[in-house]
Amino acid sequence: PAFKPEPAVAPSKSVKVDQEKIDRLMNLIGEMTVAKNALPFLAKRAEEQHGLRDLAREIKEQFAVVNRIAEEMQDSIMQIRMMPFSFISMRFPRLVRDISRRLNKDVQLVIEGEDTEADKNIIESLAEPLIHIVRNSLDHGIEAPDVRKQKGKPATGNLTIRASQEADRVMIEIQDDGKGIDPNVIRRVASKKENLKHIKVEKISDKDILELIFEPGFSSKEEASEVSGRGVGMDAVKTEINNLGGNIRVTSKIDVGTTFEITLPLLT
Repeated sequence: PAFKPEPAVAPSKSVKVDQEKIDRLMNLIGEMTVAKNALPFLAKRAEEQHGLRDLAREIKEQFAVVNRIAEEMQDSIMQIRMMPFSFISMRFPRLVRDISRRLNKDVQLVIEGEDTEADKNIIESLAEPLIHIVRNSLDHGIEAPDVRKQKGKPATGNLTIRASQEADRVMIEIQDDGKGIDPNVIRRVASKKENLKHIKVEKISDKDILELIFEPGFSSKEEASEVSGRGVGMDAVKTEINNLGGNIRVTSKIDVGTTFEITLPLLT
């Protein structure tokens, strides 16, 4: 038989670059920005102190060119640091499938905005907090099929993870249609906690009282089932989000569901 050459393998278009090299480029572009900003002052000195109007004009023209190139370089370097949300969201389908099967629950997962991009450090650091919230939504938020039917809900629960970008911020929402968080239970538990006794829980609105689930040690194992288990470890989740320069808030309605909304900067 005639010799048939192996089909050519298309070369990869991706290059793995060490994070330190990218950081070095960011530092250099920062230095270039400082250096180029001195040119307008040189042009002013050339014109006002030495009367060299033509030279001043030429310096300003060159500044415009350097400025444009520097801005494009900075934008390009920042794009290298960006990573799509799909980098972490791709692990959620299996996670949800495995946990819901173990809990004998029927859950439909919807993921939106997987192409939303943010800084590599932001995306990678988001993984653990999101996994924790998803676990809680499945374990303590979404009810068992028979319980949902008794409430007049579809037997299948819904969990939506949504990523989007607004200006220079990235938004992540984790929304379930479970049993919600009862603000009165939050008040009752908070009133028993030594580190929260200074808070006048009866004077806090139902909307604001939910924020107490992020307080350190808010919930114990004995109280986890009563408070939908959402207090367990939520202080660690909030700390991680805050360390990234972001914030997290929760909204909930009994028997309608709970939404966690995370807002983060695009770049670290």
